[in-house]
Amino acid sequence: MAPGQPATRAGAAPPAAEAAMRRALEAARRAALAGEPPIGACLVRDGEVLAVASNCVVSELDITAHAEMTLIRDACRRGRTLSLAGCELVVTVEPCPMCLAASHYAGIDRVIFGATLEDLHALTGGELLAGPRGSQPGGPEVEGGLLRAESLALLRAWAGGGRG
Repeated sequence: MAPGQPATRAGAAPPAAEAAMRRALEAARRAALAGEPPIGACLVRDGEVLAVASNCVVSELDITAHAEMTLIRDACRRGRTLSLAGCELVVTVEPCPMCLAASHYAGIDRVIFGATLEDLHALTGGELLAGPRGSQPGGPEVEGGLLRAESLALLRAWAGGGRG
């Protein structure tokens, strides 16, 4: 795989996925304004948005408070279930190994992302690139590149803005 290319490209994302990505991008923009890494996520089942979240690692002083983790926790608590089967997770940046594992254990069917971990690593130099890549047996289908340019523009602005 060439640097900056999606880990997996399973096919064209449906229009509903693009709408969900726009919601995730809105959440990422709000996170950036709050001093957080600009990463947003949206969880959808049968066209219905179940949850939207953004990174809150700084405000929560919790290194695991990635957008995906926050969203999965919230959706499971609200639904009083550990199963998010039938759901799609749409996120502005490819999930890290921790978030991909949480998606797997929650039973999420599909993960669609914008910018890649390589994109983020090129800006921060500190992203964990090792670990599971793409679809795993029994795990969610993984598709990348949806609205990548917009997702990457948010990351570039954040990385160039003297974040702490």
